Amino acid sequence: MKIRGRTMLMRRGKTRRSAEMAAAMAAALLAGSACGSGDGQQPDSAAAWEAPTSSAPQASAPARLAKITSACKLLPAGVTVKVLGGSAGTKLSAEEEPVDETETRRRYSCAYGRDGQEAFSFIVQVSPDRADTARESIDAIANGSGGKTTRIEDLGTDAVTYESDGARVLAVAVPYEKELRLLVFTGPTIVPQSKFTELAQHVIPQI
Repeated sequence: MKIRGRTMLMRRGKTRRSAEMAAAMAAALLAGSACGSGDGQQPDSAAAWEAPTSSAPQASAPARLAKITSACKLLPAGVTVKVLGGSAGTKLSAEEEPVDETETRRRYSCAYGRDGQEAFSFIVQVSPDRADTARESIDAIANGSGGKTTRIEDLGTDAVTYESDGARVLAVAVPYEKELRLLVFTGPTIVPQSKFTELAQHVIPQI
């Protein structure tokens, strides 16, 4: 995939490592919390994304998922390509990684790539009984980033972005009932921050 004539494919695994580091910072803060689980069933697939037009009524927001079971369903490859600005022939595969689960959280990861190279990574981390730690979790990610961070207004309950090792990271905290749902988007720095925000805005209404 190219952004303004420049390739955005990165060595496979680099973006995912940056995302996992950010999620781990928040997980460290949440360590020791009591185990729990969400209730309800997940729809068969994530809701399709359509840009609302000014001449037609806006569609109602998709129902929030009572239980998250996949990162790739929340952010399909087609949506990622469309938001990031790929050409009509751009193809990315979305690969769901094995669930990483501990006593205090569940982590779902999706890697987007082509020809063995990873272009983007998306992680959603679910921590039961920690809905009241949204801001503290984002603080932990910001403090552990080791660089300059920027707080993002009006995105989830709290959000922060920063650059690290050639990658841009956006972390967003979204409480759901008693759960804290942490979203981490990671990609190359040549992708504008506004694109990361747009991807987050696609996911947030679903969770």
